[in-house]
Amino acid sequence: MSLGVGLVLAVLVPLALFLFGVINPIQSISALLLLAGLWTLIFGIFLGAREDRMAYSGWGLVVALLSTFVLLPLQYTAGLVVVGIIALILIWVFAKSRTKSEPISSGTS
Repeated sequence: MSLGVGLVLAVLVPLALFLFGVINPIQSISALLLLAGLWTLIFGIFLGAREDRMAYSGWGLVVALLSTFVLLPLQYTAGLVVVGIIALILIWVFAKSRTKSEPISSGTS
């Protein structure tokens, strides 16, 4: 299953629940963000290309955190998203610095 198919399902499931009256419009937006974020996270961990796993997983987590606006006050949701982005940047920088090979200087110029 590809990223696109999962994201299409993440949009259609909350839409169907909304159209059947199971959830209201705000809850459907939250469900869409949660499902899209979780699918992107799962895709990044298990199905994505090895070099893209961290990016997909991190952004999936950030999108899933956006869905908390229904449960938490908006400022807390924004704070969680900002902290998630900061953590993603730090992890990305740390991982890139560990995989980057430094040239060995021979001491002669």
